[in-house]
Amino acid sequence: MTRRQRRWGGGLAASVFLAAVGVFDGNGALLLAAAIPLAYVAADAISDVTVPDAISITRQIDPTPAPPGRPVTVSLTVWNDSERTVPDLRVVDGVPADLAVVDGTPRGGTSLAPGEELTLEYAVAARRGTYEFEPPQLRARGFGAGTVETARRVADGDRRLVCRLDADAPPIEEHGDARPGRLESDAAGAGVTFHSTREYYAGDPAERINWRHYAKRGDLATTNYERTVAATTILVIDARIRNRVVAGPGRPTAVELGTYAATHALTNLLRRGHDVGVVVLGLDGPGPAGLYWLPPAASRQQRAKALELFRTANEAAGRPANESAQVRRVIELLPPGGQLLTFSPVLDDRAVESVETWRAADVPVVVLSPDIVPENTVSGQYVQVRRRTRLARCQRVGARTVDWRRGTPLPAVLAEAFAADARLAPNRRRGRAAGGDGQ
Repeated sequence: MTRRQRRWGGGLAASVFLAAVGVFDGNGALLLAAAIPLAYVAADAISDVTVPDAISITRQIDPTPAPPGRPVTVSLTVWNDSERTVPDLRVVDGVPADLAVVDGTPRGGTSLAPGEELTLEYAVAARRGTYEFEPPQLRARGFGAGTVETARRVADGDRRLVCRLDADAPPIEEHGDARPGRLESDAAGAGVTFHSTREYYAGDPAERINWRHYAKRGDLATTNYERTVAATTILVIDARIRNRVVAGPGRPTAVELGTYAATHALTNLLRRGHDVGVVVLGLDGPGPAGLYWLPPAASRQQRAKALELFRTANEAAGRPANESAQVRRVIELLPPGGQLLTFSPVLDDRAVESVETWRAADVPVVVLSPDIVPENTVSGQYVQVRRRTRLARCQRVGARTVDWRRGTPLPAVLAEAFAADARLAPNRRRGRAAGGDGQ
């Protein structure tokens, strides 16, 4: 689309005025001065501009697919492959309306001579889903800036941004390391790390006889090793309507960030041989007490089922008839010796009350809380103080809390979340032994 702007109307009026006064007074200097603005008006009248067909555009998006909340770099390069100069070229990339630009700008302008290029680089915050970029808009102006042509050109290269919960989660190997879990137990048994020796009993395996002890003391002894067991962890997604909030326009919701962290935790636990289940709070689901419920298991199929449940947690609507009943029902569904890893922004007291209910039943609880509260306003600072106070209340009842601050890499957050689980608590070990698991 080409249009002409009346930018030199004042120059034309000045030229006519000076010429009229010069003729009336017979002043040659004024007549000469009238020619100056007239030259600009004439240049603008005869100038023309178009967006050359030989303009080529390439877009690169990295990374894609991307996880929620990750800054994604977009690079747009415009080449002038024509044989003439574009004196004033403005470029605006077609960023999807649902994505927020968090760094740089998708706009730029310059003069492009033949063979020259213009590169725009900016970053957007990824949100779960697939987003199509519109063709970039090009606007060229002539030397007098009175003629403007606007056009859209399809960019080569990447045209869409894909954001998935499992975008950077490590794959699960087809065959694991055959170890029954990675958590160590104080109880002795079969393994590879020395634990203790005891008196030999008839029927003990020959490979566990301590022959050095026999050579030194003349009696048989059996070697015990540290026993590794599998844990049962239920990932609790707090998907209440209250938590479908964002830190700013175009940012992922707290539920998206929670399910993203849960995807990583799920993958890491399954790769280590643990049993993992999923429960979604705050929605009206088909399970007991209106829960979305996936019983714990350890398999590749379990990961696929859990990911589908995470997608449901982000997309489903509706509120349960009784949220308190859902919280109590989680205790009944939890297998003996199991633990809860809950993902919640802890934006209200209901989240704390849930943790208090579970801890009252002597259930081990870890709270991983994505921080989506901006602190650039007084109200935001107030909400942040209240959120941290709620996390402290969770700690007082014996839950471990991990505050996932914005900008902190998720692997570091999960490492902190599971650091205290290097050894199982005594009551959980007894529960697993009673259930016959872990061997």
